[in-house]
Amino acid sequence: MKDRPVDVYVLRSLLGLALGALGLVGITMARTEVIPPPMRIPPPPQFTLDVSDDARAFQFSGTVDFGLTAALRELVAAHPTIKRMTLESTGGYIAEARGVVTVLRAHDIATHVDGHCASACALIFAGGAKRSLASKARLGLHGYAMRNDRNFGMIDPQVEMQRDLAIYRGQSVSEEFVAKLADLPRSPMWYPDHGELEAAGMITTP
Repeated sequence: MKDRPVDVYVLRSLLGLALGALGLVGITMARTEVIPPPMRIPPPPQFTLDVSDDARAFQFSGTVDFGLTAALRELVAAHPTIKRMTLESTGGYIAEARGVVTVLRAHDIATHVDGHCASACALIFAGGAKRSLASKARLGLHGYAMRNDRNFGMIDPQVEMQRDLAIYRGQSVSEEFVAKLADLPRSPMWYPDHGELEAAGMITTP
């Protein structure tokens, strides 16, 4: 009988420890709910877009990357009198190039290339109200294809190609040139000479 008080004290101690542990678990859960998950910061766009030093043109260089259309809209809104855009790019996301074309068309902006413009950049070039190339500039075009070992779900390369061919047609590029674009392979890149580009209506001003 003398040992019973000791058992009571032991039980009380164990109960206290259990309650303390539950309290710590509750605090930890509460803190977990309050702390927001870490935010994923998207990588910066791989292009530069600004106004030329003489304030007569928009200058684009780099990848046709996500955010280019929105950036161009903002720049056009801030400089509505500028009606020319220079291009320097090896390409990028075709969907973003289509967005840029809508801005060029809406604001009657001409396009110009001093150096190299290929793939998605070539589509942007075609979207210009007027289009010009420097004497040593090159315009690179290629066909649409996807690797057989990759699954792109509902994306159909032929459907995507027809969307872009419609842009070329809408810019008064000759049907013969558009038909040639439709038959191009994915590689190598095709660089038509200036005479062919002029004859097709891709170049509209010297």
